[in-house]
Amino acid sequence: MTSTDAEPAGRHARGTPDRATVTAFAEIAAVMALWFWSLSRVDPGEMTDLGLVSVLPVTAFVALAALALSFGLALLRVPGTGARLLTAYPLALTLMVYLTPPLVYDTARYSWAWKHAGIVDYIDRTGGVDPFIDVLTVYHSWPGFFAFNAMLTDLAGLDSAMSYAAWAEVFFNLLTVAAVVALLRGLTDDPRTVAVAAWIFVLGNWVGQGYWSPQAISYAWYLLVVALLVHWFPGRPAAGVTHAVTTPARRAGLMGVVLLLLFCIVSTHQLTPVVTLLTVTVLVLTQRTNATTLPLLVTVLVGGWLLYVAAPFTETTLTEALAAIGAVDENVEGTLIQYDAISTGQLLVSMMSRAQTVAVVLLAGAGVIARLRRGHRGYTAFFLAAVPFTIVMFSPYGHEILFRAYLFALPGLAFFAAALLWPPSSVVTPHRMRVLLGVSLALMVGLLFSLFGNDRQYHFTEREVAAAEYVYDVAPPGTLLVEGSRNYPAQFENYDRFTYVPIAREAEEDRLEMVQHPVRVLRRWMGDSSYAASYLVITRSQKAETEALGEMPGGGLQSIEEALLKSRAFRAVLHNEDASVFVLRTQLVESGEPTATGGAR
Repeated sequence: MTSTDAEPAGRHARGTPDRATVTAFAEIAAVMALWFWSLSRVDPGEMTDLGLVSVLPVTAFVALAALALSFGLALLRVPGTGARLLTAYPLALTLMVYLTPPLVYDTARYSWAWKHAGIVDYIDRTGGVDPFIDVLTVYHSWPGFFAFNAMLTDLAGLDSAMSYAAWAEVFFNLLTVAAVVALLRGLTDDPRTVAVAAWIFVLGNWVGQGYWSPQAISYAWYLLVVALLVHWFPGRPAAGVTHAVTTPARRAGLMGVVLLLLFCIVSTHQLTPVVTLLTVTVLVLTQRTNATTLPLLVTVLVGGWLLYVAAPFTETTLTEALAAIGAVDENVEGTLIQYDAISTGQLLVSMMSRAQTVAVVLLAGAGVIARLRRGHRGYTAFFLAAVPFTIVMFSPYGHEILFRAYLFALPGLAFFAAALLWPPSSVVTPHRMRVLLGVSLALMVGLLFSLFGNDRQYHFTEREVAAAEYVYDVAPPGTLLVEGSRNYPAQFENYDRFTYVPIAREAEEDRLEMVQHPVRVLRRWMGDSSYAASYLVITRSQKAETEALGEMPGGGLQSIEEALLKSRAFRAVLHNEDASVFVLRTQLVESGEPTATGGAR
C-alpha cells in the first residue's frame, strides 16, 4: 500500500470509521491517560538542576515511547486519504507536553510571564502605555498583546491576567501546530509527509517561546500569513502541491485576513515583523506568491511603527542597533552560554539543546539533498528554512537571536526532515517506520531536557508569589527593590513604582563584596534616603538560577540570606521556606511596617 492509495478518508463504504483509525485514536487516548497519571506522581520540589526530567516517573517515558510507536504503526495502517487524521499525533504530543507545567506546578512558570502581566496591570490602572517609561520600555512600544489582554481581563472580570497565563502555553502551542499543518499543506499534498513534518516540528521546538507572551501569538500569526500566501496566493505552480482555487471575493476576504494579521504582528512584537518582511519579500521575488505588493505594505507598516509609535524606543536604541548590523560573531556569541561557570546538570541540559538543534538541522540538510536527487525543484520550503537565519546579521536580540532564528526556520527544517524520513508519495514500509521511531525517541529525550531542563529555576512556588505580592502591596511608590536576581515572580503589579537592583546583575567585584560583607553593603544600598523605602527579596528560584549559572561567588544568595537573618540591622518582614523579604530595622520602626511569616500576608 502506498501513501496515495485512494480510500474514503479513513472510513468504510458504509460510513463507519475503519478499524485502523479507531485503533489509532484508542491508542492516543490510552497513552495520554498514562502520561497524565504519571504527572500526578511528580513532586516539583524534588527537582535537581536537570529540571523536570529528574522527577518524571518511568511511566512517563513509557507513555512517550508508546505514542511514538503508535504514530509509526498508524503511518502503516491508516488508509491513504484518511492519513490526514494522522495530524492528531503531533496535536496529542503538544497537549501532553504543554499541559504538563500547569498540571504539575501551582503557578505560571517563567519570570517573563509575570512581567508581561505587569504591563497588562499597568494598562488596566492607567488606561494606556508610556513609551518613555524606564522599566520594560519595549513592551510599551509594542503593546498589542498587552492591550488585548487588558481588555480580556476586564471583560472576564478577572483580577489579573495571571489567572489564565499558565494555561495559555497550551493554547498558543496548539494554535502554532495547527498553523504549521496549514503551512505544510501548502508545500505538499502528501498527508503522511505533513503529519511527520508536524511531528518533527513539535519534537524540535525546544526554544520555549510558546508561553504567555507576545512572541507566542505573533509567531502563530506569522505562520498563518505564510500559510495563506503559499496556499491561497501561489506564484509559480509547485510540483506535488494542489493550490486552492477560489473566487475573487474570497481572495479579497483572505487578503483582508492577511492584512489584519500583519497589523497585529507589527503592533505586538519587535522581531517578528522583521522576519515576516524578509520572508514575504523573498517569496515575492522568487515568485512563490503573487501577492506582489505585500513587501511594500509591510515595509510601510514596520517603518511607520518604528518612526512614529515606537519613536522614543527607536531613538534611544538606534546607535546600538546600527552597531549590531553585520556583527554576526558578536550577535551569535552572546547567545551561547559560558560552560566554565554553570553546574554539571545545566551543562548537560545546554548540550542536549544544542544536540537537538544540530540533529534537526542535519536531518533537514539531508532532506534537501534527498529531494534534489529525486528531481524536486520546489524552493518555497528552502526559503522558509533559510531566510530566518539572516536575522543574526541584524541584532543580538537580548542574546537570543540564534534561538529565535532557529524557531522561525523550524517549519521549513521540519518539512525537509520529513521529506527525508517519509518522502511524499513514498511506499509505506516497516523500515521507514522503524527509522522514524528511532529518530522520534532520540528527539523526545532531547525535547524533555531542552524544554524542561531549567524548570528548577523557571517554576515558582506559592510561597514565592506570596513574598512578591507582599512587597507590591505594602511598598510605597519610589521604593528601592533589591532582588537576588530577576528570576522570580516579579513586576506583575504596580511595577512602575519601584527602582530595581538585581544583585546577580552587578559587576563581578561588587557581587564578591556583597557575599563577603552582605550586611555592610546592603545597609549602604538600602539606607539611601532618596528612596521612599527599601526592600530586599531573596527566593528559592533566585538561588536555583544563580547556583545553576554560577552567577554568585562563595555561598551565593543563601549566605546573604543567612547573614541578614542573624543581623540586628535587618528584619525579615516576611520569611517562609521559599522566600525572605528584608528591610532595615530603622525603616521598620519609622514606618510601622507589619511582619508576615510562613507565607501569610
